[in-house]
Amino acid sequence: MKKIESNKAFSTERFSALLKSDLTVNRGNYIKLAIAAIGVFAALAFLISFNAGMSIHGLKETAELTGRDVSMIIIDRQTSYGTMYLAISAWILGIGLTVLGSLTFSNYGSKKKRISALMIPASQIEKFTLRLLTYFVCGTLLLLLGLFIGLGICQIAFGAWGPSIEAFKKFIDFEYSGYIVVSIILLAFLGNSIYALGSSLWPKLSWIKTWVVMMVIEWAGALSLMILAALHINWENFFRFLDNFDKNNAWILFLIVVVILACINIACWCIAWRRFRNTQIIQRFMTK
Repeated sequence: MKKIESNKAFSTERFSALLKSDLTVNRGNYIKLAIAAIGVFAALAFLISFNAGMSIHGLKETAELTGRDVSMIIIDRQTSYGTMYLAISAWILGIGLTVLGSLTFSNYGSKKKRISALMIPASQIEKFTLRLLTYFVCGTLLLLLGLFIGLGICQIAFGAWGPSIEAFKKFIDFEYSGYIVVSIILLAFLGNSIYALGSSLWPKLSWIKTWVVMMVIEWAGALSLMILAALHINWENFFRFLDNFDKNNAWILFLIVVVILACINIACWCIAWRRFRNTQIIQRFMTK
């Protein structure tokens, strides 16, 4: 009979059983999250589509009455409303990822929940992997699915990218568009990772506590910059060098940013793992 270490090794067979059990127990909560994630993007798409439809319909009526060719104006209007959807969706995506991050270790938020979670017959790494898979990988994919469903609604409702997908072509032709998209995605992932780390530190009221800490860090950074500015430090040469470097080696600067963001993401999850592993100590989870 094959023997499996219960508290150290990662067992694919046991992890599959853990995953099935989690889906059975928390299926209702996951369905609610899915409906909320998709519903918010769909609602936004319908709202923007309604306003875009009214605006474009007004332009068409004006064209019929005056005999003017307003096709380019209509394309610009479609592009503007499509861009509006993307801009608001990016904000929603960022907030959604931070919320998912704060839920990562919410099942350790009270003594009763911790005991129940710790009694599950699985190793530490299996439980951690389940949290990572559920609230980072699947959560991100779910939000992106909602975003693209909203894009489909906008395209069907008012042709968000124009009849010839003009906006998409313009976006692809933009020199730094790929850099911007990847940077935004990594920043969104960073938000999820930071709030997941906060969830491992403060499972109860995690989002609020992590947000307060982030605000303190941001204000401290802003204050430091103000102090440096007050000292009249000459940054002109540094910024001139940075501007010239960006013009001649944009891809290197972008690669540096990607590596830094990726390392911070990995570091957040590594620290979260160490914290999560320490919650297995009986002296800690027996306290309130």
